[in-house]
Amino acid sequence: MGSITSILQSVLLSIYPIGHISVAVAAWFTLSWSIQLWKNAMGIQPSETTKTSSLPLDKTGLATLVLPVLLVSISYDNFVLGTGRFIGQGEVLEKLSLLRFLLHYIIVPFFIVVGVEIAHEAGAKWANKGIRILSWILAAGLAIADVSRNFGGLELTPTYYLGILRYTAVTAAPPFVTIAVNIFMLLIAIGLWVRLKWSWLFVGTLIAFIGNAIPTSIVGTFPGSLSELVIALSLLLTEKRIQNLKSPPQPSTLETIQDFDWEYELPQDGYTIYQAGSHSNGDFIQVYVPHTPHKTDGKLKLITYLHGFALCLPKFYKKHLAYLAGQKGYYVFFPDFQTSDYPDNPEEANVSIDEQQDEQQNVAPLTSWFKVLWQTLSNPSELDIGEILAEIRARRRRVVGLIARRLLRPTLLKYVRVSISLMIIVLVIRLIFFFINRKYGQNLIQLISTVGWSLLHSPKDWGNQAIDLTDIAWQKLRQENSDLTQAEFDFYVFGHSLGGLLALSWPFFLNTDQQRFKPLQILTADPAPSTELGIPSFVMFILKVFNVPFAEDPVTIAETGASLDNIPVGIMHGASDRIVKPQAWVKPALFAREANYDYIPTGNKKIYFSQSNREQDLVAFHNQAVTDTTYFENALFKNFGGVKEKPNAYNCHYVWTGLDLVVRGEKQANDLLKSFQNSDFEVLETFTTGTRLSQWLGVMFGAIAIGALVYWLFSTGTLFT
Repeated sequence: MGSITSILQSVLLSIYPIGHISVAVAAWFTLSWSIQLWKNAMGIQPSETTKTSSLPLDKTGLATLVLPVLLVSISYDNFVLGTGRFIGQGEVLEKLSLLRFLLHYIIVPFFIVVGVEIAHEAGAKWANKGIRILSWILAAGLAIADVSRNFGGLELTPTYYLGILRYTAVTAAPPFVTIAVNIFMLLIAIGLWVRLKWSWLFVGTLIAFIGNAIPTSIVGTFPGSLSELVIALSLLLTEKRIQNLKSPPQPSTLETIQDFDWEYELPQDGYTIYQAGSHSNGDFIQVYVPHTPHKTDGKLKLITYLHGFALCLPKFYKKHLAYLAGQKGYYVFFPDFQTSDYPDNPEEANVSIDEQQDEQQNVAPLTSWFKVLWQTLSNPSELDIGEILAEIRARRRRVVGLIARRLLRPTLLKYVRVSISLMIIVLVIRLIFFFINRKYGQNLIQLISTVGWSLLHSPKDWGNQAIDLTDIAWQKLRQENSDLTQAEFDFYVFGHSLGGLLALSWPFFLNTDQQRFKPLQILTADPAPSTELGIPSFVMFILKVFNVPFAEDPVTIAETGASLDNIPVGIMHGASDRIVKPQAWVKPALFAREANYDYIPTGNKKIYFSQSNREQDLVAFHNQAVTDTTYFENALFKNFGGVKEKPNAYNCHYVWTGLDLVVRGEKQANDLLKSFQNSDFEVLETFTTGTRLSQWLGVMFGAIAIGALVYWLFSTGTLFT
């Protein structure tokens, strides 16, 4: 037992200094991002975003200067704590520690200014010019009072605990200012949560409050220091979020290469597949052209079919695509709007990824992302993603010319952010699933890495890219077929999961010169109300921390839903969906007045909920629209929406039936319920959810528990000691 205790002590003695130094390095590396946000807020240099929105842009970001100052303070504080025992007890460490205390007394009160400015930027009416000026006066006054009361005559004594040598105050006064500022920031965070549906500031502030409340005599200094970095990151994420809301990215102008050639023309039974572009370029598209086109009143039927997140390969939906073109006579466009690592060659696409790995000995995902990071940092001028992909996939193929270029070449800094974040995500997944389900973890890592390149772009770029690819492919077909030159058509959009959200956002992305592709009706299967939903929370947190473009400016139905006015909309959902739960559509989130479904203004809308039938082995899970999951192992899709080798009853009698009736013009998307009647499963128009009372009870009990903890710490005299 003694040897085990000795080992544990030695480990702790190493962890705490390393932990503090790691926090210092992380804060220092985040400093450049905070300075960039400050410059954007001050208007010192133009932001990457230019398009205006509902929040007015004003150059009043002086308060954001507190954030880089805070990061410098955190970095300095943790550097001193981490190196204290190496510096040694004496005058040098004591003077360095005095500066730690001084920075704390000066900086903490100015969080009041940051809170007021955040509230002002978020549109709070109470945070007017007078209050903002008063916040500066109050913060300066509290800082002066704190310095004069606590710093003057401050006596320090050395303390050694868990490998950390530091100087602490001999007689420490209760930190009333720190407590008051923490409570004030919590209130601001709650207000921001209510107003902008943004909870990250509340989470970061609450973590900081708890981390600072736990006595250092019990757990040491590292939890408090780590919580300070968390609140700093949550403040940076909040500032970036507000700047994005003020000035969302403006779509780039469409660049079209008119003389591209179809790379593949694949005749099938009743239709021909035309393919161009490349998954790795983010401009891959297949068009399913019927040999006998269906017409209604002389008009052709065109459908753009949008895939789910990471399901960029036509194989996942091919039986449905073939059914629509070959049996129904519809023109179907399948664009891969994500940059992905899927094979372009149709023969390779039909081979499972495990068989490809056996033949090609692909580089492991962690190694591949490290190579990207290394090449970006060591030789950025020669960074060639195509070459890296070829090396990773061990696949040699001829270069395919670009078709559309909405997805502009990212900056080198974005490559750094994405590669580091994905390396961390891979390590976290390996750690989580090492003892639980190692094979599932490997499959999940492979799936994420396959579309990792797409995280270099905003989901709004994906929406624009899907429209452009549809537009360009239709132009190409018309050039090559004189019968289509003057052809009129009715246009529809269908989407699954992430593609369902982009389908519902399609009118939002349409340019004025692309109105011929305004959909007559929109039908979706298990759509997500936000591009952040359906992705594990820890993954989104890491992506947000590193300011990855995918997480910078999400697509939400709350923003794009207004563009659906007067367009019939149908949402086909599964009642047992655990990836995008039905509650996400019909139940208001905490502090929200409306459910996501309410953001769709049209009266011609309907949401349907298919029920599971265990006796028929039918589960109303997320991937009902998918028809073939054999590209990946079954271990992944058992937990990712259901394993499929062929269409099941949900495909044939739910998703396929609904889309066919809408495109044929026999039914509107909001009038399909009777058409879904089937002996295998049931479809309802309502979904029973818990009351909002349960949410408020959870918040209330949580607040009581935190209050009880704080009271106990106060009563024992250990709070903030």
